[in-house]
Amino acid sequence: MRLLRRYLPITAWLPAYDRSGFAGDAVAGLSVWALLVPQCLAYATLAGVPVQYGLYTAFAALLAYPLFGTSRQLVQGPSAAVCAVSAAVITPLVGASELGTSSAVGWTAALAITTGLVYVALGLLRMGWVSTFLSKAVMSGFVLGFAIGIVIDQLHALMGVSAAGGSYAEELWNTLKAIPDTSLATLAVGGGSLVLLLGMRRYRPRWPRMLLVVVFAIAVSSALDLAQHGVAVTGDVPTGLFSVGLPGVGFDEAGALVAGALSVVFVGYSESLAAGRSMARKHGYEIDLDQELIAQGFACGAGGLVGGFATDGSLSKTSVADAAGQRTQVASLINAALILLTMLLLASLFEQLPGATLAAVVVDAMVGLITFAELRRYFVVNRADWLFFMGAGLGILFFGIIQGILIGVVLSLLLLIWRSSRTSVRELGYDPANGVFHAASRHADLEAVPGVLVLRVDGPLFFADVDRFHGRVRELALAHPGARRMVIDAEAIHLSDTDGADIIVEVAEALARQGVVFALANVHPPVLALWERAGVFDVVDRDEVHDTVADAVGADFVRSG
Repeated sequence: MRLLRRYLPITAWLPAYDRSGFAGDAVAGLSVWALLVPQCLAYATLAGVPVQYGLYTAFAALLAYPLFGTSRQLVQGPSAAVCAVSAAVITPLVGASELGTSSAVGWTAALAITTGLVYVALGLLRMGWVSTFLSKAVMSGFVLGFAIGIVIDQLHALMGVSAAGGSYAEELWNTLKAIPDTSLATLAVGGGSLVLLLGMRRYRPRWPRMLLVVVFAIAVSSALDLAQHGVAVTGDVPTGLFSVGLPGVGFDEAGALVAGALSVVFVGYSESLAAGRSMARKHGYEIDLDQELIAQGFACGAGGLVGGFATDGSLSKTSVADAAGQRTQVASLINAALILLTMLLLASLFEQLPGATLAAVVVDAMVGLITFAELRRYFVVNRADWLFFMGAGLGILFFGIIQGILIGVVLSLLLLIWRSSRTSVRELGYDPANGVFHAASRHADLEAVPGVLVLRVDGPLFFADVDRFHGRVRELALAHPGARRMVIDAEAIHLSDTDGADIIVEVAEALARQGVVFALANVHPPVLALWERAGVFDVVDRDEVHDTVADAVGADFVRSG
């Protein structure tokens, strides 16, 4: 039972469900449904599949996540960012002309299932900790670039011109060149839809604006027969259930699918984790990062089995659900039932929905993500963060989605290494009043220890930091030519590697040639064990490894001080 509750959390919370919270869950389910239906249709076109697959995907994801997830408020469903990544991955596999066809559906479903497998594998390997290595500056720049890029991607649909490929920057240039070919009828529909959406966002934020605009656009399209005036409409939207099964594609492109799945995980897990953590902090509970990976995996895999695409935990839909009173994942199950009714009874009503209105829905969703406050904040607070922020955003716009994701990952790793390699080495002085050692640069009244140079390393000692450590030690040694003994306070060295051990050996050998004794203090047992395996104590006398700095400096001096 413990194992069952660990990997299937619904078996723990559903039997103990408090029925007094059902009203809040029901209202939340209905509120998210009003937002989710138009987004399903719009994001399906963004993913390059027919609109009905957005409904199929949402239904599967809303059923799967409550079974395995640990967040009470998270809403799983289609995401503009994940759909755009999905389209970027499958376009080279099927060709841009095949987007929206059964071929694209098969490869999109295969990518969703592959993404699910990658998620589950990461969860079973308990790798939820990888989320902590994604720099917030890089992710913020990535989100801003992505949101601007998706708006650019929807311009051709708003204008009624042919889609242009390439990076977002190239697509913008090609779309601008196509302005003379703009369909005025399409532009009127798309522009009018967008104005209504933005107006309600500003003045009636609690209204289900997307659903209202979609219903209004369908009514106008049907009444004026907009399809006969050159306005592209959705066309046939079959009413009924989906088929369940594996996509009919081979494994010739397995490598591309796995690489694409990793890109989806990078984008999707970041948003899901942000939404789940924010709700957990607000309501005072914890989410299981490893189990969340598994839950995301089953949600994506379920979407793929019904022919749909990968999903994630949506921050916007989660916020709507929380504001409406969602207390448990029963709200998602209610939402799934409403989506099912939509598929069975209402799907055919969307046949007259203009494509320009769907583009306006996507743009409206992206407007909430486009804010330049973070740009100003990073510029004022930390210029290094600002450079990484700009690098991630511009990478998306000028090089493409997949390349931008790779740039984001590389920038996060570079930022981690760069900051880890800034470990300082400080000279310590003796405080006779308290019998302790402090940084000499911060306290003018400290005493120098005659013939002894005491240094403290304020961080890890590994491959990225060894040159800085060696240079600083040599600089301080030259500044104290009369020192006969050097003591390294290693209390802050919680991480070291072979390179760190080798630089300790190199420094000890250099000092020995000059007749200077090398001593260590406060070395943590794991670091000490690694240094021993690396041969440090073939050079450093074991008697010179001390528990405290005072012991390393010399008890006689401390007592006399």
